[in-house]
Amino acid sequence: MRRMEGDSITAATQRVYDAIARRNPSLAFLNYGYDEPSAPPEEMDEAEVFAASQRLYDAVLHGLPHDATVLEVGCGRGAGAAFVLATRPIRTYVGLDLSPEHVRLCRSRLGSDPKAHFAIADARRLPVRSASFDAAYSIEAAQHFEDRPQFYGEVARVLRPAGRLFLGSIWRTGELEAPDTITGGRLRLVSHEDITPQVVRSLARSSVVRRRIVESLALPDHLTPVLMSFVGAPGGENYEAFVSGRLLYHRLVLERM
Repeated sequence: MRRMEGDSITAATQRVYDAIARRNPSLAFLNYGYDEPSAPPEEMDEAEVFAASQRLYDAVLHGLPHDATVLEVGCGRGAGAAFVLATRPIRTYVGLDLSPEHVRLCRSRLGSDPKAHFAIADARRLPVRSASFDAAYSIEAAQHFEDRPQFYGEVARVLRPAGRLFLGSIWRTGELEAPDTITGGRLRLVSHEDITPQVVRSLARSSVVRRRIVESLALPDHLTPVLMSFVGAPGGENYEAFVSGRLLYHRLVLERM
């Protein structure tokens, strides 16, 4: 995420996501998706990209408890929340996001669902009571968090004992060589999986759709390389970093001690 001079990571992230949401409010998902390497090589259309984005939620949330009180940190535009609520027996869902525009879109999408609640929040300071959730999750958002250890500490605070955090995120090579060291002493590692091949396959098969997303934003041409990287389009910096092994996409499950 590029920043203006004097800007914080948090402020830059909020500004970018708000701008994209205002310019393309109909876009349901911004995640990179999940596709098995054995999938056919043909380019995906928009419906298939939507399904790949849902599959990423399925992959990261494998083992999410039933009849649970669930917190999502970085809920985006609400398409993920809608998918989770439609496919899993959730008692109560709370979605938090840094972007006011995202929260507005979430409320527009799911405002009539009595189980769903949304609020603007910084991942470093979660505005919810301690020990109030059975599970928490964050999908493709933690790489933007300004202080990840503080985020882990906040999640540990809001989870009930033995509650679990389901995390899907982008990491630089070497950051997860000892994944148990990221837990801050209040979370223990339950499982850890490298899903980079599945994410790269999704990106490789969705090149046309991702380029259309960049074009739909109608931003100045000099921003195109940044946006191509941001959406994971083949040829962009992030995609090439995945292919070269400089970036990895991992799924982790952590449990409150």
